[in-house]
Amino acid sequence: MTTPEYAQDLRTLLLSGEAGTRRDLCAELPEATLAEILTGQSPQSVWELLSLMRPWKRAAVFGYFNLDFQVYLTENINKDELADLLTEMSADERVDLFKRLPEDAKESVFPLLAKAEREDIRKLSSYEENMAGSVMTSEYVTLTPDLTVTEALAKLRRQWPGKETIYYAYVIGEDRRLLGFVSLRKLILAKPTAYVGDIMKAEVIYIRAVDPREKAAELIAKYDLIALPVVNGGAALVGIITHDDALDVVTEEATEDMLRMASADAEEYENSSILQSIRLRSPWLTLNLATAMLSSFTVSRFQDTISSYVMLAALMPIIAGLGGNAGTQTLAVTVRGIALGKIPLGRGRGVIMREASVGLLNGAIIGLLVGSIAFFVFHKPWLGLIMLLAMVCNLIIAGLLGSAIPLALKALKLDPALGSSIFITAATDISGFFVFLSLATLMMPLLQ
Repeated sequence: MTTPEYAQDLRTLLLSGEAGTRRDLCAELPEATLAEILTGQSPQSVWELLSLMRPWKRAAVFGYFNLDFQVYLTENINKDELADLLTEMSADERVDLFKRLPEDAKESVFPLLAKAEREDIRKLSSYEENMAGSVMTSEYVTLTPDLTVTEALAKLRRQWPGKETIYYAYVIGEDRRLLGFVSLRKLILAKPTAYVGDIMKAEVIYIRAVDPREKAAELIAKYDLIALPVVNGGAALVGIITHDDALDVVTEEATEDMLRMASADAEEYENSSILQSIRLRSPWLTLNLATAMLSSFTVSRFQDTISSYVMLAALMPIIAGLGGNAGTQTLAVTVRGIALGKIPLGRGRGVIMREASVGLLNGAIIGLLVGSIAFFVFHKPWLGLIMLLAMVCNLIIAGLLGSAIPLALKALKLDPALGSSIFITAATDISGFFVFLSLATLMMPLLQ
């Protein structure tokens, strides 16, 4: 990433410098740096600079833009230019862009693509967004076990242009069945007359195209892979998922979890229309209103207690607020554990009991602190005891629900982060108010 000052200097030279300087900069600067500088500029300025680049570099720079900006830019070029751009893009980036194009743009540009690109788009587009097949690429190299090392290296040289990686070459048999893989390092160090089948590694870590895409990221991280082969139901090799694509999956999933825990929608962006933002947010706000009314109803059941000792109204938010924060902490830890595959459903009970224990101990610590403060401020020892007991109960509930809700959503095959914060906040508010005011009602004679 460039510094702000350096980026501003480069932006000035690229957008308003001399023609020769602009062309030289386009040729010399890394693709990611060019994309960073050009993101957010007007389509006319971006395309003017992209036109100065070689086709392969233009596609590479374009691939670094986020999808929304890519779609926005394609609205300003004709179908022939779009077809040329799609042809030069990597297979996985090409299909991602194609799926986001308006239907009329798809229909006009699809016939202009070569047959290989059309078939590739059809195949990669057939998988649902949450499947491993949706993030794989068809740009990989293959060998057969009967090749000698000399023949294999010659084949790699021929296959290399346009491939994502050649560090791993996948060995296939009949019907493209995955037999193993061999690294470029091993090929270089092996005897020229050795056969690929003799030096390949037959134990292959792979994933099926219909498996969850998060599993691909987990496997790549766990086994420190550069790429992960993808097979179909018949164990035939259909693509690979590279480590950079896995990183994109992790980033996207983390962003979605963060948004959903905040009861926002992953489809909303900073440049979404006002109407779209209202459509995506209002259902969650309506649900939040319903839970808030339940909290209000709970408090209303104890209006006689509150009127008898008004200071209770000032202390209620402390119990509810700390319960909500504790629940959110538990929720974040549990969702992260589920996302990383560290909490299988079979361990759910243990996780829930652990978080309840944490809630009990934290409740005791915080409850003693806040109870002591209440005692010294209001000179009511029984009020301090009520604060202690209410805090312990509410933090136990926060631990129980903060872990149980995402685990239950996972068991129902829903996103564990989906609206969880709303349910946690509502539960801790209602339980906190109810326990605190119930205890106060029982001990009211001692508070007078």
